[in-house]
Amino acid sequence: MPDRMLKINELILQQLGEVITREVELPNIIVTITRITTSKDLHYSTVYISVLPDNKLDYAVKKLNSVSKHLRHKLNKKIILRVIPKLEFRPDISERQATDIDVLLDSLKEQE
Repeated sequence: MPDRMLKINELILQQLGEVITREVELPNIIVTITRITTSKDLHYSTVYISVLPDNKLDYAVKKLNSVSKHLRHKLNKKIILRVIPKLEFRPDISERQATDIDVLLDSLKEQE
C-alpha cells in the first residue's frame, strides 16, 4: 500500500475514533477501530471494529452504519481531503479467528 494511503487511513482512523466517541450513543459498549481500508479514489472506506462486550458487535455495526452519513459529515469538518469517503462499518473477526486457531493448535498438541 502506498505511503499516502497509509497516512490517509491513519488520519481517518484517528479522527473517526474521536467523532464516534463524541457523537454516537452506544451505552455500555466500548468500540475500537482496528483498521481502515480506503479505496484509491477515496470514495469508500471500510472501517473494521471490535467491541466490548463481544455480544454487542452486531448491534454496534448496525448502529454505526445507520449514522455513517452523520459521521462522514463530521469528518468533513475535521479532515481536509479532496473527497471524504463513504463509510462502511464491518466487524473485525480476526481476533476471533486467531483464538479459534489457538484452540485448534492446543487440541492438536494434546493429541500427540
